[in-house]
Amino acid sequence: MAMYVQQLETFIRVAEEGSFGWAANTLFISTPAVVQQISLFEEHCGVTLFKRSNRGVQLTPTGQALYEDGKKIIALSNQALARAQQIEEDSKETLQIGTSPIFRARVLIDTMTMAREDGLPLKFEIPNLVAELSQMNNNFDLLGQKCDLLEAIYCDIAWQGQCQFYELFQTPLGVAVNHHHPLAGQTSVTIKDLAPYTITLSIPGVASQLDALRTDILREIPHATIHDAETIGQDTIALSEVQPYIFITQKIFQDNHPNLVTIPLETPYTLPYGLIYSNTPSQPVRDLLAYIDDHREALIKKWVS
Repeated sequence: MAMYVQQLETFIRVAEEGSFGWAANTLFISTPAVVQQISLFEEHCGVTLFKRSNRGVQLTPTGQALYEDGKKIIALSNQALARAQQIEEDSKETLQIGTSPIFRARVLIDTMTMAREDGLPLKFEIPNLVAELSQMNNNFDLLGQKCDLLEAIYCDIAWQGQCQFYELFQTPLGVAVNHHHPLAGQTSVTIKDLAPYTITLSIPGVASQLDALRTDILREIPHATIHDAETIGQDTIALSEVQPYIFITQKIFQDNHPNLVTIPLETPYTLPYGLIYSNTPSQPVRDLLAYIDDHREALIKKWVS
């Protein structure tokens, strides 16, 4: 974007190249277009800027003066525009997006891209919180302090009252196993298929749907071996990577554990997936949530297909 007429830049380029044709090449336009721009510029200014000959063009004394001042005009114009844009950027509120291998930002990354393209007056930062977000447990002290939004499933029992939640969609349950596991080749599994194996499942009292699944497992497999996971992190995932454990997960988290095969589990239970944020959200958080609400279908399309 330029704050000066395009003909001035074309004039500068012709003066420096000494030829309409060479200037056209650097401007990626045709030679006749350059000739026309210069003719119109001379007519508009009421002066002759070039001496034309078969060997090219040469600045007239008038052209030389305009060339020297024109370069200053362009430089000052670019500096003024850069300062104005920086002031505009500095005036935007900043949102900090939390992300890690466990709390991976998926929809939020797409949201940031779309919001920038639409000119939403917000800046986004991604602080380094890999250590703090290495486990899926109570990370609420970070909200509103070190980050404003996290993307995760919502634990409706354990997290009740400790944060607010914006639901994007429901995500079905699945199981994750290593590539050598006997179930790895199946397109789906039932609860009874899990009978011979140790099942890694969140401890009771975390999410009502997982508690309901636990009840179904114990009803269909009375002597089921369940490994209760107090938190979900890379160490929990590693159990299934090196042992024939069954890890209860969701399809959307398969990028969290690429060394495991994620298989749909035939069960009616789903978990809410979306954004968690402070009980006292800032205005920028509310503004972004309103934007997401308006563009929700487009933002979640690739994740629910």
